[in-house]
Amino acid sequence: MYFGTNLRHLRRKNGYSQPYLAEYLGYTSFTTIQKWEDGSATPPYKTIKKIAELFNVEVDDIMNTDMTVRNRTEIPVLGLVRGGTPILADQNYMGFEHVYPDDAAHGNCFYLEVTGDSMKDARILPGDLIYVRQQDYLDNGDIGVVLIDNEATVKYIRYKDDNMILEPANENYSPIVLSRQDLQDKQVRIIGKVLHNRIKLS
Repeated sequence: MYFGTNLRHLRRKNGYSQPYLAEYLGYTSFTTIQKWEDGSATPPYKTIKKIAELFNVEVDDIMNTDMTVRNRTEIPVLGLVRGGTPILADQNYMGFEHVYPDDAAHGNCFYLEVTGDSMKDARILPGDLIYVRQQDYLDNGDIGVVLIDNEATVKYIRYKDDNMILEPANENYSPIVLSRQDLQDKQVRIIGKVLHNRIKLS
């Protein structure tokens, strides 16, 4: 089992300290993390699952695959997208993030940094990086990035009658309802589907 080795590797790679990770997981002492990493203890499954979600990896991988030797692919961080009122999506290269082969296999993907909080109840917060697969369609209920008059926003996508509804995950924001005419007049374009997000821990 590779859990301890993988946890140390993923924690260091993402710049998280043992005390911070312990606090994030609800533990009072970072010695718990130390025990997991040195192999003298293993957390319960629900905690392993939470750790896997934090690092955007599969539970089976973090438990059974030596992730320190897996090849990784560089994925560009292209710009900013507001999780609230749309903001201009700056198509500027901001750097890159590494992903493992399973994520790279999704095809033409990129990261965008979130700058607003309208998707906070979907656990997409300012500073997070959303992993977007470029495509020109979205199914009902998908979280997607949509361009409206050259400004991008991330929302749940709903369809009702002839309307496209961009629905926030924050009660302080109202849905954006786009009629068929709006879709033409506002030059609405679907950029892609959000596959996951990388959580920023402060």
